[in-house]
Amino acid sequence: MRYFSLKTLLFAALSLGCTLSGFAENAYWAEFGNQPVYIQQVHGRSKNTLKFVDFKDGMLVAEMTIDGNVAEMSLPVSKSMVKTLRFDLSEMQKAHKLIQQGNDAGAVKVLRPKVYPLIKFHQVPELFSQLHSPVRALLGSLISAGELAEADDLLSRIALDKVDIKYSQLAIQLMHAYFGKENYEAAARIARELPKSGAYTSNITQVVSAADALRGAGEYEAVIPLYREIEGSVPEDVRENVRMWLAYSLVLADRVDEASPIIDSMEEPEETDRLFSLYKLLQGSREHRKQNYADALDVLTRGFVRAQTSYTWVPEMLYPIGDCYMRAEDPTAARNVWSEITMLYPDSPWAKRAAEALSKLPQPQPAPPSS
Repeated sequence: MRYFSLKTLLFAALSLGCTLSGFAENAYWAEFGNQPVYIQQVHGRSKNTLKFVDFKDGMLVAEMTIDGNVAEMSLPVSKSMVKTLRFDLSEMQKAHKLIQQGNDAGAVKVLRPKVYPLIKFHQVPELFSQLHSPVRALLGSLISAGELAEADDLLSRIALDKVDIKYSQLAIQLMHAYFGKENYEAAARIARELPKSGAYTSNITQVVSAADALRGAGEYEAVIPLYREIEGSVPEDVRENVRMWLAYSLVLADRVDEASPIIDSMEEPEETDRLFSLYKLLQGSREHRKQNYADALDVLTRGFVRAQTSYTWVPEMLYPIGDCYMRAEDPTAARNVWSEITMLYPDSPWAKRAAEALSKLPQPQPAPPSS
């Protein structure tokens, strides 16, 4: 019988598509991550090779041997220092050619051994572009090649709130890839981990979009903590909007008792305000969850007539309206409403639900022939 080492088995599992989250540690990180980084320092005609082992307290830590003893030297990162440092960029040039050819998987293989050791230096200032460019190239190639779990592992080792927003943009790219795979748990986790204040406020728009996608996918328990976090990060003028979506998600998650105090504390917007119809969606959905279908139909309809077709919540307002008609034993009206969703909002997740609901309605009886 042939026996394999643990390392061999780990790499075999990776090649078969197992997620890195199933292991205690990324196998590639175990091999490459803690390797030192050798960088050439050039002063005029003199050249020295420095062995960098860490970045700590804002300083690059270099290791050297003096009289047979290993010592460490901490160096502050400055523009003048960066100008003297030189990476071996030959592997980066190969990787860029592969990326340009659309061969991201090939680029990943080239970059792994060189880039993994750089991850521990990710908090080095952005002016050290020779370090950051390879790291971001590897992350981008991993995502494009579908190696989502490995990209996720590397991003989890990077303090997103202490690096350039370009790293957040890669995390957002990974989040969208997870949505494409319908891995909503992972997508929600990344949305929560994105920094949202200070220099990172532009991430909020993407987080709100992620929350909308999670809500549309019926992942209410995942989206509720996300809305709670966003509520404290967004500007005051949009906070009420976020609170409405939080309350709405609580209603859909059958947590009406938690949603009611939020809804009841809100002032009803003017009928000319775009949030008026969203507020009625809140109230109507709560009545629908309480099985007060007649009241729900009245409230939802009042909100719908004040809505514009461009409002993102229109299809999810129409869906419970159709359900109210169905429960009132008016299948024709229900069919008309649900058909409108499938025709006008085919890309909405509510269109799929409407189509499923339509398939369960009794078939309309043909009109009797005229005499």
